[in-house]
Amino acid sequence: MKKPLKYLLYALGMLLSVGILAVMIYQAKDSFVKIWQGVKIKYLFLSLLSSVLIYVAMGMSLYEMLRIMGRRISRSAAVGIALVSTTVNYLVSSLGASGFALRAHLLNRRRIPFGMCVTASIVITVLLYFVLAVIILQGSILMLFNSSATTWQLAENFALIAGMCVVCVLITAFLFNDEWRSKWLRKAFRLLNKILFHGFRALIPKDRYSDFAAQLDEGIELIHKKKRKLTRTIVYVCADWFFTIMVLYFAFRAVGVMISPGVLVAGFAVGMVTTLIPILPSGLGAMELAMTAVFSQMGIDWDAALMATLIYRVVYYVIPGIVSIFIYWGLQLSSPSIESKRKRKGQPHD
Repeated sequence: MKKPLKYLLYALGMLLSVGILAVMIYQAKDSFVKIWQGVKIKYLFLSLLSSVLIYVAMGMSLYEMLRIMGRRISRSAAVGIALVSTTVNYLVSSLGASGFALRAHLLNRRRIPFGMCVTASIVITVLLYFVLAVIILQGSILMLFNSSATTWQLAENFALIAGMCVVCVLITAFLFNDEWRSKWLRKAFRLLNKILFHGFRALIPKDRYSDFAAQLDEGIELIHKKKRKLTRTIVYVCADWFFTIMVLYFAFRAVGVMISPGVLVAGFAVGMVTTLIPILPSGLGAMELAMTAVFSQMGIDWDAALMATLIYRVVYYVIPGIVSIFIYWGLQLSSPSIESKRKRKGQPHD
């Protein structure tokens, strides 16, 4: 896609998102003041704490994956890298590609080969998608039993579940089928190089493709051999989604709404579907509208549900996004420049 058109789509998506939110907030402005005056600070703190634990779980899943492959970085660095590589996707809707490339860039600065970075990210992505597919399936079933969803909403949810399962199967085939992997590996290498260069002005030399492939194969082979050690990674991935749901739960408690697990999961599932809309950054506007509508259909006051979803947006997306700017700066300062070291020592590229 040409850059002007791409930037135009991003701008239109942002304007659409802000417009949807502005209209919703304006219509509920009178009741918002009353709801906010009664907000319980204790639950706001618990919601924020749950958000912190989300990114800790993300970082620990990355740390464990690298440890399985015999590569070590500090736990704090793993958490920081997980935070900034996740939050970059909140601003740039690229189906995770931007965060994927940023993670590879930051890990490579810590002597983790690009092939290993890609392997770790792929495995974690499969686990995340699989668990999310299960959550959306549960939410869809709960909505069906509550008769609160339209046929179109249910069809969208099940289509997304099918799509996620297909993605998981394709990625798993990439990991376990040597012939299929060799066919697509060079394309993946070129895509990663393109994203890295345009995003971070980092580039894997084309003549080092064989090294990249060997690193990827080595990482996959180590995961095959140590697959029993994936248990901790899976636990951390599940914890990631658990605390994500808890952010929303405590947001509802903060506005005085006692919400049942079934209703909570159903609304959360619908919200996660909207975050995958490409032109809207993290489904901004669409997520709030969809979640509020589902919760309203299930008997929760519209304005209270909207306030809760806005708190969820701020605690889960906005605050971590702001913090990640400083974390990224710290990560850059705490890792010596690989290129400058190579020049001093006269070492070749990895």
